[in-house]
Amino acid sequence: MSKKLPSSILGNPLFEKKLNEIMKGFSGIYALYKNEKPYYIGLTKDLHRRMKRHLSDKHAGKWDKFVIFKIKKVRYLKDIETLIVNIIKTKGNRVKGKVPKDSDLNYVIKEIFKEKQKEFSELKKAL
Repeated sequence: MSKKLPSSILGNPLFEKKLNEIMKGFSGIYALYKNEKPYYIGLTKDLHRRMKRHLSDKHAGKWDKFVIFKIKKVRYLKDIETLIVNIIKTKGNRVKGKVPKDSDLNYVIKEIFKEKQKEFSELKKAL
């Protein structure tokens, strides 16, 4: 994980070279910040290209620093991003990710609630 770095460093060829060396064979999650507040969280297999793209896409001018998280197990990358995006509220993320139904505790709680409602409904009818 890096410290908060200024977006201006993305134009530095030495930074690009070293980042590509460090990230070779890895994926990562990155967080973009505006005035020390999290603005956007994303995942990618090519961190430098992706963040550099954010300098000119719909996120341009909306962030000034970034943090990189190197992830070895690509298999869990989307799950980790979903977790972070749901914990930290950001202005830039529209999609919050999806939790599989069999892992969604909210779904389990709703099912328990439905069961109990049915039981209480039957008791109410009996009264």
